[in-house]
Amino acid sequence: MKHKISLGVNIDHAATLRQVRGGTTAYPDLVEISKLAKKGGADQITIHLREDRRHIQDADVITLCKKSPLPVNLEMAVDNKILKVALKNKPKWVCFVPEKRAELTTEGGLDIQKCFLKIKKMTETLHQNGIKVSFFIEPSTEQVELSARAGADAIEFHTGHWVLEKGEKKKEIWTRLVQASDLAHWLGVRVHAGHGLDYAHAKMITKLPYLQEVNIGHSLICYSLAEGLAAVTKKMCHALK
Repeated sequence: MKHKISLGVNIDHAATLRQVRGGTTAYPDLVEISKLAKKGGADQITIHLREDRRHIQDADVITLCKKSPLPVNLEMAVDNKILKVALKNKPKWVCFVPEKRAELTTEGGLDIQKCFLKIKKMTETLHQNGIKVSFFIEPSTEQVELSARAGADAIEFHTGHWVLEKGEKKKEIWTRLVQASDLAHWLGVRVHAGHGLDYAHAKMITKLPYLQEVNIGHSLICYSLAEGLAAVTKKMCHALK
């Protein structure tokens, strides 16, 4: 029998709409957005506190960790200042992600080799405070092995390149996803996935072995402009069955 794949709804771009006016409006209310996501069947809320604060703000982290009807998954760079925010507000999960100031969106996965000692130490600190940790990585067996050694509870595969590619290149990335997922399971690390997933690719990603969770934001927020967030979250949950 197939297990349920959990859905995390990333609400960063609801905050983007607010910040377009410099955060001067009380809308959209992210707690209310979270309630709609829950109504649609979401299992958690995902937010990314970027160093440049382009969408989610420190106050949002405080409010959502206190008032969200769903557990909070906080995405953050491997950065000590953001770590302090996480430790103070205690989301259920922290997901370490790469971050570049000029990028429009996350362009790829973390290179765990480059930040191994720092991310290992930060992961230990989060664990000591009862916070689970995932690493956002490329579908690479090397990155999975390093993530396990650094203490990750889960790895989240960057699916953005797979979504955009076609033909043989898409098949090659899928093969790497399967191999990396198999290794993660063997090492006792949870398998998550996210980035660029629309309805069609959400349905396809369910075939990934051992997948337990996906985090989806941009497509859901875009779909919801026409259909409403609760309705599109329900559709996405159906696609993942």
